[in-house]
Amino acid sequence: MGSRFTAYAKQNEAYLLETWDTGKRPKTIDFSNEEAVWTKLNIIKTKKGTEKDSKGIVEFKAYYSLENEAYVMNEISRFIKVAGQWLYYEGLVKSVSKVNQQVGQGKNAPCSCGSGKKFKRCCGK
Repeated sequence: MGSRFTAYAKQNEAYLLETWDTGKRPKTIDFSNEEAVWTKLNIIKTKKGTEKDSKGIVEFKAYYSLENEAYVMNEISRFIKVAGQWLYYEGLVKSVSKVNQQVGQGKNAPCSCGSGKKFKRCCGK
């Protein structure tokens, strides 16, 4: 997961396509309109994905800046193991928001990043 984040941040199309399931991957990745600067990856939780598994799920938050604003994207990605190599299969973006943007009021409000935690226990630390 971390290597794919780094590859995306560096716009390494070859690595991204090589680590993407052949049945799901696009022919190319167009970075020509990409203006975001990807800065940090936090793994929230994983399910399966061990050496003995053939499938795995990773929930993460990817942080980036765009036009001098900080954002966070919360995604759940599915991976499969083919011939001993983990490949990205598909992902679902749960939320995208500005960092520290509160949806409700106060520190007990749900965090706007979509983690399901209270703001004070998540991005409000």
